[in-house]
Amino acid sequence: MKKSLICLGLFLLVCITAFSALFWGAVSLDSGEVLNCLKAFITGQEAGNKNLYNLVVQVRLPRVCLTVLAGAVLSVVGILMQTLTGNPLAEPYVLGVSSGASAGAAGAIVFHWFGTGHVVFSAFVGSFAAISLVVALQGKSTNPVRLVLTGMGVSAFFQAATTFIIYCSSNEAQARSAQYWLTGSFSGSNWADVRTALAALTVLLVLCRCIEKELDLLLLGQDVAAQSGMNVRAMQIVLTLVSAYAVSVVVAVSGLIGFVGLIIPHIMRRTIDTSHRYLVLSSALAGGCFLTLADTVARTAFAPQEMPIGVMTAFIGAPIFIMMIRRVYHAH
Repeated sequence: MKKSLICLGLFLLVCITAFSALFWGAVSLDSGEVLNCLKAFITGQEAGNKNLYNLVVQVRLPRVCLTVLAGAVLSVVGILMQTLTGNPLAEPYVLGVSSGASAGAAGAIVFHWFGTGHVVFSAFVGSFAAISLVVALQGKSTNPVRLVLTGMGVSAFFQAATTFIIYCSSNEAQARSAQYWLTGSFSGSNWADVRTALAALTVLLVLCRCIEKELDLLLLGQDVAAQSGMNVRAMQIVLTLVSAYAVSVVVAVSGLIGFVGLIIPHIMRRTIDTSHRYLVLSSALAGGCFLTLADTVARTAFAPQEMPIGVMTAFIGAPIFIMMIRRVYHAH
């Protein structure tokens, strides 16, 4: 009952945070203006003020929806990667998976890998290559420091690859567009991005719901899971593919955003439980709320300029990451 109430509270908090975020920006709006625009959007009526309607419905609303979805996706992927590696420090950004996706996305823009317009697929190839490389290099080792160092090396390689791709571009507009993937931003969000992110989150949540018992079993270790009859290798492949797909979607629509998949699962494990049934749902909700708050601050604190969202999450996540490293290192 307590866990259900926490999830319900987080859901309400996400709704309040998302609604409040619509008021803030380079131009501040009052609640009446926002509600009128939302009413016109839902009912299909003609808006009284077209410019205001476009600002709320075509600019801010898809951006807020996308931040909620991206935060949820990154949090759930963080859980899957921690379960996959058996390490609480695993996270898409830390392990270089996000950097792999950014290299793929930059390559799609500059070199038109896999054809024009295939940014998400190219990002998927990059993220899958990165996560496969980390898992292969880690082997059966459970040393958390080795995992982090491996991830840092993979991340550095793919970040260098992204920068190299950008500098290979002879088109200044292309280079600026690709540079966007190195910092992370939700500016320019649209409803197509929202639908893409919603599809990725749906896949994640459905998968986690279907294999929640297997995920709980993996917490006891891969050897125990194998002795219980689980095909651990097949599970690793499934989790790797789905994680790579979800990360590629987020990177393609928002660029590099770090530490969300580390901060939120860490907090929710302490708050709710290690059981994946409630951990996944609560982390998805908390991640959406966290990233929406971070993006709201990023776009309003220095208005009309925007701070990259990746900077905001790094300011918060890096100290937590260092504290976790110290605790886990001393524990070993």
